[in-house]
Amino acid sequence: MPPTDIVVDILFDAEITCPLSRQEIQESVTMAALHRGFSKGQIGVRVTDDAKIHTINRDHLNHDYPTDVISFDYGSSAPNIEGELVVSVDTAREKAEEYAWDEKYELLLYIVHGTLHIAGMDDQNSNARNQMRQAEVRVLGELGISLPERCSPDGGIR
Repeated sequence: MPPTDIVVDILFDAEITCPLSRQEIQESVTMAALHRGFSKGQIGVRVTDDAKIHTINRDHLNHDYPTDVISFDYGSSAPNIEGELVVSVDTAREKAEEYAWDEKYELLLYIVHGTLHIAGMDDQNSNARNQMRQAEVRVLGELGISLPERCSPDGGIR
């Protein structure tokens, strides 16, 4: 991985058992940021459960349900990236079982997806979703992970 000045602050909620190491989270955030031309800055990653991500989703986005990943961009402009993302291990476990693949990889997908959002990508229409999917596949591939065709970070099955 090329050298960067991206600081990744990681918070595991106390009651959470996370299948990922700090290094795996750091690498996935950095690779996704680099993919979009960002090499400096800071991203916070909080690993939590469905109950807490539901509260964050409701309080900050007015969506009254749990979700897989929430990202907050704090004014990123290449090469500087600034933001936070929150991922749910509960959703990752549930979806990984549904898609028949490792929950660790599902959670990495959420981290990559959230970082790509902070880095300016969107998935609000089919063209943007396809571009997001291609970026996810490339970044995960650089991390040595093949994304199953059926798996989708927006909750749908392809």
